[in-house]
Amino acid sequence: MIADAKTYLLRATLILKANPNPLILPAILGVLLYLPVAPEESPPAYFPMSMLILFVILPVIYGQYIELITHNRSNSYFRIFRTHWLNYFVVCLILGMLLLVLSLVGHLLGLPVWGLIKILATIIDILSIYIFPLVFLTRKHAASIPLGIKCLVGNLNFSLPLMVLAAVPSLINLFSSEVSDTTVVSLPMFALSYL
Repeated sequence: MIADAKTYLLRATLILKANPNPLILPAILGVLLYLPVAPEESPPAYFPMSMLILFVILPVIYGQYIELITHNRSNSYFRIFRTHWLNYFVVCLILGMLLLVLSLVGHLLGLPVWGLIKILATIIDILSIYIFPLVFLTRKHAASIPLGIKCLVGNLNFSLPLMVLAAVPSLINLFSSEVSDTTVVSLPMFALSYL
């Protein structure tokens, strides 16, 4: 299995090196999202840019690389968006609702909401390592969730480095945020916590 992993990793690296263009726009927008601002005010474009990245740019990038990997060709961004967007959006909605429901249960139990959302988002990020690629490979939304979790559990030792990579940004965000337990979590903050 390790030999197979090295082969896939090498192939993925070659595909990324040969086709870096889909990564340029999210890299620019990502840098804009993390530019330092005054702590008491957030930039007005923060939420719309986050939603643009999450619901428009990411599905197109995923779809473009899936096209390159499975069919060895690029496809138009419009066609990729039209083909994959609904499935991607439904899976994001299901995972986001799961996060919301678990957070509400935690709130009813008296747990600190902000920290709970961050921890649950980290767990969902780890669980979804295989879910999103399967959404694009199978072109199915609901069936990709249990299959992705089954792939993760079935390949736990092999997936450990991916789990760490998925968890590190969320954990850094969790430990670096200084939000009190009394902070009101609005819909934009909820959506941004899931990014």
